[in-house]
Amino acid sequence: MMKRIKILLVAGILFSLLTGCEDWLDVNASSQLDRNDLFKSENGYGEALTGVYAKMCDKSLYGRELTFDIVDMLAGYYNIQMYNHINWYEYSYADPTNSFAVSYCAGYIENFWNNIYAQIANINSLLETIDGNKGVFSDDNYNLIKGEALGLRAYLHFDLLRLFAEAYSTGKDKEAIPYVTKLTSSVTPLFTQEDAITMILEDLKNAKMLLARLYLNAESWIGKNMYTECMALCTEIMNSNKYALENDYSAPFYAQNEGSQEIIFAYPADEVKTGSTIYMALQKTLHPSNVKTFNLQTWLDNGVCAVPTFIDTYEEGDKRLPKTWRMGQQYGSDGSILYCTGLVPGWEGKPLIYTKEVSNLENGGEAEGYRCGKYEIKMGTSRALDNDWVAMRYAEVYLMKAECILRTNGNAEEAAQLVNEVRKRAFDGDNKLSGADLLKTTNVNGVPVRFGILLDEWGREFALEGLRRSQLIRFDNNYTKGEWTFHEPSKETYLNLFPIPLSEIQANNKLEQNEGYK
Repeated sequence: MMKRIKILLVAGILFSLLTGCEDWLDVNASSQLDRNDLFKSENGYGEALTGVYAKMCDKSLYGRELTFDIVDMLAGYYNIQMYNHINWYEYSYADPTNSFAVSYCAGYIENFWNNIYAQIANINSLLETIDGNKGVFSDDNYNLIKGEALGLRAYLHFDLLRLFAEAYSTGKDKEAIPYVTKLTSSVTPLFTQEDAITMILEDLKNAKMLLARLYLNAESWIGKNMYTECMALCTEIMNSNKYALENDYSAPFYAQNEGSQEIIFAYPADEVKTGSTIYMALQKTLHPSNVKTFNLQTWLDNGVCAVPTFIDTYEEGDKRLPKTWRMGQQYGSDGSILYCTGLVPGWEGKPLIYTKEVSNLENGGEAEGYRCGKYEIKMGTSRALDNDWVAMRYAEVYLMKAECILRTNGNAEEAAQLVNEVRKRAFDGDNKLSGADLLKTTNVNGVPVRFGILLDEWGREFALEGLRRSQLIRFDNNYTKGEWTFHEPSKETYLNLFPIPLSEIQANNKLEQNEGYK
C-alpha cells in the first residue's frame, strides 16, 4: 500500500514529496478531466496523476493483462487450463480459421489500445494546464509533477509502439501509431516509427530507467544498436546511489513493499482504494482450498500453472524457484493438510500437492503444475491485494549493463560480476558464473541462442514481471523460434505484434493493419 508515491520515471526524483496520497486514490474517473475543479491546486494535480496510476493498475492494463497475464503467457512462463485464455497460449488469436479465438482475443487487444490512449488523454489534460498554473505549486513541485507526467506519457506510447508497430528494419518509414500530445476529440495524425521514437526520446529526456530499457531493445525494435547509450545510463543510475538490491529476493514483492530500496517504478495499489485485483497473483492460479492457507475473503479459481520446461531452467538450490512459484503440499493457516475437492473428476480427496508436471493443456489434473507465488498474500486479504505492482527494479539495471557489455565486446568478466551480484542472494553457496559462461551459445527453448545463459538468467530473475516477451524477441527472436511445453514454434515474426483493433482502423482510414493480420 503506497503511503508515498515513488517517482519512478523522472531522473533524480525518486520519492514523491506529495503526502496524503491515499486520499488521492479516491479520485473518480469522471473527475479526471474536469480541469476547472481539479487543477485549481497543487493537490489537484497530484490527485490527477494518482488517478492515472490507479487506472494503469486496472486489470485490462498493468494490473493484469500487460504484466502478469497475457504477455507472460505468450512468453511461455505458464499455461492455463479451464479458461478461454488458452487461445493466447496457442496463438489462436492470429488464426483466421478460428473465429471464436479471434473474436475472444480482439476485445482484449482493443482494450490495450483504448485504455492506454485514455490515460494518455488524462496526462495531456494535466500537461495542458500546468504551465499556466505554476503559481499553485510550492517548492519544486511544478517540475516534479510535469516531469513525471511527461515520463508516463512516453512510457505509454512506448508500450503501444512495441505492441503494435512493425519492426523498424522493415517499417521505420511506415505510419505506425498516433503520438498524442494534446487533449482533443479530433483524429490525431499518425507518426512513422522514426518520428514516434523521436517524440518518445523528447518526453524521456529525464526518465533514465525507461530510456535505458528503450536503448537495450533498440536493435530488435528499431534496428539501431544503442547498447553504449544504455550502458552509460545504467552506470549513471548506479552511481546515483539511490537504489540498492534487497538481500531477500522476495522483499520487492511484500504486501507492504512501498519502502523497498530495489523498486524504481511501481504502480501504487491499495487493497481498498485502488481496487487493483492483481488477479494472476491470487485468484486465477490458486486452488479453492488455498482460501484456508491465507484466510481469504474471496474465492479462488485454480488453473494457471508454470510451464514445466521453464521450471527446468532453474539451477539446483536456486531460492528464486520457491520464492516465485507455489509447489508441493499445501496447508491451511493452522497447519492442516489441504485436499483436492473434485474440480477434476477422480481427484477428490487427494492431498493438494502442486507438482511440476502438467499432463494436458486443456484438461490437466486438479493439482498439476506449480502456481504463481511471487507476490506476498496478506492474511485475510480480499480480492484486491495491497502490494504495489512492480514495473522496474534495480536488479534490471545490473543485467542490462551486463548484457550491453557482452553485446559491445567488452570485458566479459565485468559482465559476470554484475550478474553474480544479482545471483548471490539466490544461492546459499558459491554459485558464480564466469565471463566464459556468459559468452556461450546455448540452447534456450530448444534452439541455439547467443548469450543463452544470460537469457535464462533474465527469465529466472524477472519471472512473472511482464518482461519475458521482449527478452525472447531481443535474443535471436526466440519468441517465435522457441518451443516449450504444449507450444510449437510458429517461426512467424508477425506474431511479435498484435493486430491493430478493427474499430480503430474503421475510425481512422490512415491506420493500416499489421502484416499477417490483413
